[in-house]
Amino acid sequence: MQVFDYNEFSQDMTKVFDAALIDEVIINSRDGKSYKLLPVKETGKTGKSPFEDIPRIKLNITTQEIVELLRECRAGV
Repeated sequence: MQVFDYNEFSQDMTKVFDAALIDEVIINSRDGKSYKLLPVKETGKTGKSPFEDIPRIKLNITTQEIVELLRECRAGV
């Protein structure tokens, strides 16, 4: 774990962000609060959609039937 104070963070953000890719990073603010910096997973590089992990339900309904149901629901509003 690497710990940076606010001054280090503001002077060299690139260094802090690069460190977060390797190890856990804590940033201590001026008012004494601490923050953990975590990198966001890059989904674009894996070639995998974030929706692929959502379970699917197979229904015997057509696209046209879904559209008609939506129109009926919205017409009642």
